[in-house]
Amino acid sequence: MNPTRRALGESAGAALLAYALAATLEAALIRVVRPTEWELAWVSDGALAAALGVAVYFWRHLHATRDQLAERDRVELVLQTQLSLAADIQRRLLPVLPAADSGYAWAAALRPAGKIGGDFYDVVEAAPKIWFALIADVSGKGVPAAMALGSLQSAFHALARQRLEPAQILTQMSGTFMQAWGGTPYVTCIVIALNVRARTLTYTNAGHPPGIVVGPQGTRYLDRGGPPAGLIPNAQFDQAVVRLDVGDTCLLVTDGVTEALEGAPPIEQDLTASPTRALSAAELCESVMARALDGRGYFGDSDWDDDRTVVVFRVLEPVADASARGNQGVAHQRLLVAGSA
Repeated sequence: MNPTRRALGESAGAALLAYALAATLEAALIRVVRPTEWELAWVSDGALAAALGVAVYFWRHLHATRDQLAERDRVELVLQTQLSLAADIQRRLLPVLPAADSGYAWAAALRPAGKIGGDFYDVVEAAPKIWFALIADVSGKGVPAAMALGSLQSAFHALARQRLEPAQILTQMSGTFMQAWGGTPYVTCIVIALNVRARTLTYTNAGHPPGIVVGPQGTRYLDRGGPPAGLIPNAQFDQAVVRLDVGDTCLLVTDGVTEALEGAPPIEQDLTASPTRALSAAELCESVMARALDGRGYFGDSDWDDDRTVVVFRVLEPVADASARGNQGVAHQRLLVAGSA
């Protein structure tokens, strides 16, 4: 609306309000006081003045309220802009996953419940054919969680490049978190060291939903470890080693996925089903995330929401082995052709 028209409208409204208040007040006083002619004029003037004063008060109160709302909108806009920038920075912290020529096919998906989430994953090549991976969930959300995730990533990168054992990495990260944050927030996470050549996965679990490895050896769970990182002083963590075979699939998720699927068939049933085994790592990751986004937990609460993160990798057949077997197949085929001739 045009500002001039708005001002005229507000003025007309104030005048009508003053008139109505004055008439009402005057009629009430006349009924009570029963004034003379001179007193009646005084009553009329007083009622008009009082009504005008009330109208001006309401107008000024409305103006002040509108200014407060405008300021709140401005502050909210600034806050939302800052949160959007923080969310963009958080997305940029996510790593580029290793290429399939490493002998492993990787895929990952992260869906925060709000602009800034508490979930995070990272992959670091500490040395040739030695990869360290982390999937983590910081308690809480928003700016505090984002700040905690930043310090978590810095510590993980520094410790992984020292090629420490996963339990050592987690012990040091837990101590650093406890010292910096005093137990709030804390972190549940899984740290793994993947030796590509030896096909071994060394891991430790800090109060996180167990990772799942499915393959020719059956289903194995990555559940050895200790308490959440940064929750208690001087926390210690165990670790374990899992041997991997060609065709093994490792699935890591945060509790937003496991809680969303409570009451539904467990994920490991999907991993062992024949149709799922034919999926690529990216297709499997997408399938699990789709199930998690559709899930609403055991009680089916439509208002429930949480960050959801899925990380998948599959052990591929080495390129050299595949090429050699292909050459053997070609040679065998040629021998058959020669024999039939």
